[in-house]
Amino acid sequence: MLLTGKNALVFGAGGYLGQSIAKRFEQEGATVFSSSRRARADQPTLAVVDATDENAVDAYIDQIADETGSIDIVVNMSGVEPGRYSHGKPASDVTLKQFLAPLSIDTAAQFITAKSAFRHMAKQQSGVIILNTSTLAKVGAPWAPALTASHAATEGLMRSLAHEYGPAGVRVLGVRSEAMPGSPTIDYTFTTMGANMGMSFAEMKDFIEQNKTALKRLPTAKDTAAVFAFAASDMATFMAGTMLNNSAGHIVD
Repeated sequence: MLLTGKNALVFGAGGYLGQSIAKRFEQEGATVFSSSRRARADQPTLAVVDATDENAVDAYIDQIADETGSIDIVVNMSGVEPGRYSHGKPASDVTLKQFLAPLSIDTAAQFITAKSAFRHMAKQQSGVIILNTSTLAKVGAPWAPALTASHAATEGLMRSLAHEYGPAGVRVLGVRSEAMPGSPTIDYTFTTMGANMGMSFAEMKDFIEQNKTALKRLPTAKDTAAVFAFAASDMATFMAGTMLNNSAGHIVD
């Protein structure tokens, strides 16, 4: 029970990884407040919060802080629909609007929720903000300019906020994961990028596992959610300004 007594906010909890993180936080004893940009019939308990709307985020976080007395953990898994990442297209065919889509939603949403939560965390002199990226932030993957730039920007944002927020007792760090088959984003990515290499989805998955990872296998959402729980816990008290490298050895730091 790593997170007993903690109030955790998971934005983008309607998605594949967001659901797993919220569930793992609950299993670790946290009181979890889950939200999504849109109402979901299959998850009627989700609050509807647009994480790119600063006023909506402030109002939502303020309400939870008033009800609970603290904001202890914030994770934002909000993102655009997979098709808007423009994977599989040469950079010369990606328009500026398409290029900016993940930056203006994925990265922007993480910035908005982080700075909103900090208002409360600074007062209580404690809190953890965890940002999320993928191996695209570090490797030179072709046909993926938009999300590559977005994830690299998010890691830069994490380092900046870690040093700005650290003196107030707020830890900012991130989790960088390898592809998780089963998620809509990775299903889309392996299909579109595999097509450029003359590979089926299964062949692309096998290629990544066997040629890109040290462990020769890819993580599941449950595997990655466990890393988020550790990062949010007091076991990681002195981890700040770093990306926890959950890439199965694709990235070797």
